[in-house]
Amino acid sequence: MKLQKLGSPWLAGPRLVRAVLRRAATFFATMLHRATLGSLGANSRLHAGVTFTQPGRVHIGSDSLIWGGVTASADGAARGIEIGDRVQINRRVSLDMTGKLVIGADTLISEDSILYTHDHGLDPKSLPTARDKIIGERVWIGARVIVLPQCHAIGEGAVIGAGSVVTRDIPAGAIAAGAPARIVGWRPGFGPARQSEGTA
Repeated sequence: MKLQKLGSPWLAGPRLVRAVLRRAATFFATMLHRATLGSLGANSRLHAGVTFTQPGRVHIGSDSLIWGGVTASADGAARGIEIGDRVQINRRVSLDMTGKLVIGADTLISEDSILYTHDHGLDPKSLPTARDKIIGERVWIGARVIVLPQCHAIGEGAVIGAGSVVTRDIPAGAIAAGAPARIVGWRPGFGPARQSEGTA
């Protein structure tokens, strides 16, 4: 224990260096993206390792955070992505911008989630059919969620449980979970009295 205490000042040095390098990498990655994106709002940050295949079709609001490993791509021409203010997209999220994808303000998308905006029907070699998708404001999408193209909208304030597969629209304020996702509850201020009950 005494050795650990004596050694801790020496350990702080490498940790500090790593923290400075991470900040520097985020700064330079953000500057590079600012030069290529359709628009990037004030105080938004993009970590190193974020990839946009058609960056000119991507618009990001202010105070948003995109973690490393996030990818946004399209099968052919992209309709693009609009990301609102104060959005956080965590590591290794995959965003499909074949169809138009809108992500509302104050939304959080957790690690390893996939949002699809196109499909090929039953023929994987057929031309893609674009399907626009709107994610409302203050939505929380848990880790490893798959949102299929048949879902066109997730309403304001909805919560999607980790590991869910979303196949249909989710109403505002709903808490949905499972594969396929089903409504299992409501956030305060929402409910069947305000929204039609159904499956996700």
